[in-house]
Amino acid sequence: MKNPSNKFYQLNMDILISGLLILASIAVGAIFAVIAASRPLTNLEAVLLQSFGLGAGLVGSYIFGRQSTQKAAIELVKPHARSAFRRLWSLYQSLSRLAEVVQSEQKTRLAQGENGKEKNNECIAVVEAIILEQLSTADDALEDWRDLIPEDIEDLEKRMNVRQLKNNRAKVDE
Repeated sequence: MKNPSNKFYQLNMDILISGLLILASIAVGAIFAVIAASRPLTNLEAVLLQSFGLGAGLVGSYIFGRQSTQKAAIELVKPHARSAFRRLWSLYQSLSRLAEVVQSEQKTRLAQGENGKEKNNECIAVVEAIILEQLSTADDALEDWRDLIPEDIEDLEKRMNVRQLKNNRAKVDE
């Protein structure tokens, strides 16, 4: 999993570096103008000053533009990501309920000692393995969404923990 503080640090460093490069480009342009006003520049001086100014400006603009487009892309995708995430979460909950039912059925059959239904128990074990694999895939997908909508994931985890506590209390009360 990516470290959010490292990502934040990298973002701030990119903004700082791009700002410094753009300022350096402006400074080189100002120096170029001051020197050109005081005396005629040689061809080499003119080319070097313009090259330094252009290079610093291009690199700074590239870094700044990259950061701007990343932010814009995330903001553009967020509304769609939220709805897609809700669908994924609904599927995840459905699979979880199905896994609980299968596990409950297996425990009931084992407790009743139904020896003649070994074939059914094997089928249930296969179904349970498939469900657990699907849950594992859903877990991975939920982690992928964390990059796009971390706030929503945190809210969901809080709600999920509260719901889990309520379910555990209800089971204890029974």
